[in-house]
Amino acid sequence: MKLSKEEKKFWQRHFRIDKAENIPSKLNIFKEVDSDCDDEFFYFLSLRIASITEIHLKESQITDQGVKYISIFKGLTTLYLRKHDEITKTSISYFNQMMDLRSLNITKTKITLSDLCENLNNQTLREIFLSSEDTKENILEKGFIMKERMPECNIYLNTSFTTDVFDNPIKPIF
Repeated sequence: MKLSKEEKKFWQRHFRIDKAENIPSKLNIFKEVDSDCDDEFFYFLSLRIASITEIHLKESQITDQGVKYISIFKGLTTLYLRKHDEITKTSISYFNQMMDLRSLNITKTKITLSDLCENLNNQTLREIFLSSEDTKENILEKGFIMKERMPECNIYLNTSFTTDVFDNPIKPIF
């Protein structure tokens, strides 16, 4: 299958690939920090890449629309979306569609614990990392609701890791 002019520019610019037959159908890990990866980037990526195992993005340019494109990838087990002001509760429906997703990091996005409590129901998730400014009482109440709905999922607040700097385990709130 031939590349359109826009696709060819995309693949040359980001991956130095000139021909459609040289594009891999699967990526194991995709990582970018403080990058220009935006919704269009994931649109073009989703046209040719069928499967990505892990995506780690911090301070890129994606929005809820980019998360929609990301939800197309098969086999995605880890999605790290730290520090994205344009990712909102709209993305939760896309998280629910990611049937292989085990770990989700949405710290420092516009998604709140209340948003997750109302809308998230992905039974494959085993850990969620998010930021919260809620009071302790609100956190406990919402945490109980989340744990009831997704009993196998650990919820971590205001951290992006399961261990501290000394490699000691950090306990999830639930």
